[in-house]
Amino acid sequence: MKRGVKTFDNPLFLEHFKEKIDFFEVEAIQTNNYSFLKNFSLPIVIHAENSRWNVDLSDKSKKNFNLKAINFARKIADFSGSKKIIVHPGIKKGKLFSIESTMEFLKEINDRRILVENIKEGVGSSPEDIKEIIKKVKVGFCFDVNHAISYARKFGLDIFEVIKNFLKLNPSHFHIGGQNGFKDHLSLKEFDYDWKEVLSLYPKNSEITLETITDMKEVEEDVKFINEIIKNCE
Repeated sequence: MKRGVKTFDNPLFLEHFKEKIDFFEVEAIQTNNYSFLKNFSLPIVIHAENSRWNVDLSDKSKKNFNLKAINFARKIADFSGSKKIIVHPGIKKGKLFSIESTMEFLKEINDRRILVENIKEGVGSSPEDIKEIIKKVKVGFCFDVNHAISYARKFGLDIFEVIKNFLKLNPSHFHIGGQNGFKDHLSLKEFDYDWKEVLSLYPKNSEITLETITDMKEVEEDVKFINEIIKNCE
């Protein structure tokens, strides 16, 4: 398994971890300058802006707004040589907010680097939604285990069955973080389950981003922690 760490725009963070992990994930925020990426040789995974920046691919009325965010992510992917661009498929369901709108948008983009990520609720939260999107649009899948756990808890579903159903969809990237109830993306040691039990379900060649807190010292501990877990899973 390959491990990566994530930043929004901190070159010092990347410099600190460049000898300790296998790749970087970078959130492509339109107000940031990412020219510093040229200084790093590790593979780069790009994550497009999401609902935190009011992006919602399932909202037809925001098509141009969404397009600017996705095209900026594609631009940074071109610049950095990234082969993966992760997007959130949608945050609502309703008259304007639909899986059909998400699929129509992604079909127009027509970029095979795009991976849709399962989210906590709304369009793209269930294995069924993700299956439909990746099948009809021909895009890849990024599996976020924390979002899956929150989705399962909200609807009273068996968490490990939900995880297994997502894994049947052959994700090509993975996000993990600690989780306490519905509070997620914490440090890895803060986790309601057994990491070895979870990661033993993952493919041996998984590429996993640690989506934890951004404090450098705590991420350092997370990297050491996951190294030991993965060693015990292989």
